[in-house]
Amino acid sequence: MKVALFQPSIPDRNTVPPLGLLYLAAAARAAGHEVRVFDERLDASAARRLCRAAPDVAGFTVVTAAVPSALRAARALRQASPRTRIVFGGPHATALPAETVVLPEADYLIAGEGERTFTALLRALDGGALPAEAAGKIPGLWWRAPDGAAGGGAETRWLDNAGLDALAPPAFDLMDLEAYFAGPQEHGLWQKGRRILPLIGSRGCPYTCTFCCRVMGNRPRCHSADWVLAEVRRLQRDFGVDEVYFEDDDFFVNRARGLEILGRLAALAPRPHFKFSNGVRIERVDREALRAIRDAGGYTLSFGLESGCAETLRRMRKRMDLGMVREKVALAREYGFRIGANCIIGYPGETADDVRESVNFLLGLKVDSMAIVNLVPFPGTEVRRLCEENGYLTPEAADWGNYYFAINAPIPLIATPQLGAEDVRRLVRWAYRRAYLRPGFAARALREVSPRRLLRGAGMLLFGGRKPR
Repeated sequence: MKVALFQPSIPDRNTVPPLGLLYLAAAARAAGHEVRVFDERLDASAARRLCRAAPDVAGFTVVTAAVPSALRAARALRQASPRTRIVFGGPHATALPAETVVLPEADYLIAGEGERTFTALLRALDGGALPAEAAGKIPGLWWRAPDGAAGGGAETRWLDNAGLDALAPPAFDLMDLEAYFAGPQEHGLWQKGRRILPLIGSRGCPYTCTFCCRVMGNRPRCHSADWVLAEVRRLQRDFGVDEVYFEDDDFFVNRARGLEILGRLAALAPRPHFKFSNGVRIERVDREALRAIRDAGGYTLSFGLESGCAETLRRMRKRMDLGMVREKVALAREYGFRIGANCIIGYPGETADDVRESVNFLLGLKVDSMAIVNLVPFPGTEVRRLCEENGYLTPEAADWGNYYFAINAPIPLIATPQLGAEDVRRLVRWAYRRAYLRPGFAARALREVSPRRLLRGAGMLLFGGRKPR
């Protein structure tokens, strides 16, 4: 079959290769199908080219902010190629399967991990029409019935460790990687490489933070150390990668495995740089782990701290002691790491004094960068339910296209008795200026950040980071 996979445009400027989509592409190709990948973030003509391709099956990966662009492209494809079966998947589809699959743009929907479900669906469709009783036997598959109603089949079955290792690795070769490498690679402020690709060595998160929907499940599952090392070598050999971006939820969920991977990375020649987004839980950091990360080529760590106010952390169910945070960040700085911290502003119940306490604490850690965002109540999260029950959602929350982190130009999606929408805007901008107009930060950035990235960052600080839609 002719299979197309489509990455819709997203208004947050993020161009990191879509690992989920590329795993699906690899699985479909391994099953014998002809696969093409279209990325609208890199190519404004991607939707037109998708329509011209007229595939048998088209899969759309959809985060919440991409819903409008995904629906627009799917409508165009439906008109240009009525016979094409359209499949939605990704975080938004997983969080709201019944609501999403009834949209006229969708025929099928995959909730959760998609590799086995997608290939089973392709195999079934290759035999002709797929009746509901057959669809209902495919785990994780939803469908839209002829009367427009949603049908849901067997519950998603998560891959185990051996199942992860058996997957074909992400099909980066189906992307226009040179266009990606030439553009702004959004992997945080600090980077050493010029050809950076992501790698996820484990799936699933056991923690219960209220703002996260954990679309990969609550039970951690891990690729073996052999698989991770083979993937790093493949990225170097086939794509000239000089930096690897680990996207695990918790790299040290299995400590012995994590240390083994780092020890083997340290022995590679040539050895790429690498960094974590927020994939190292600060509770798991100690001297042994930090030494292993440094020796393996790691140079920056971003911690998902989210707040420096103990009461806000309690509301978020972060279960994190601030004294421990101070100690662990100081230890990481001792080993020479660039330290990033995530900060959420406007959580329900948070006051302006709480925000100031939080930001002052985080800056007091002498972090090198801060990702400061207003709370986004993503569907499928506990905080979303809380906001709906209490009437906290703003009119802007009705537009899924607003569900992204707009740097220094927040789109408040909730307003609480403690903080209104304008309060949140003002506090986010205040926090950014506190973080990035510090004399020490400016001096260091001039030495270590490329002029292009500095100019883009300055533009965001001065004029806001919202990308027009």
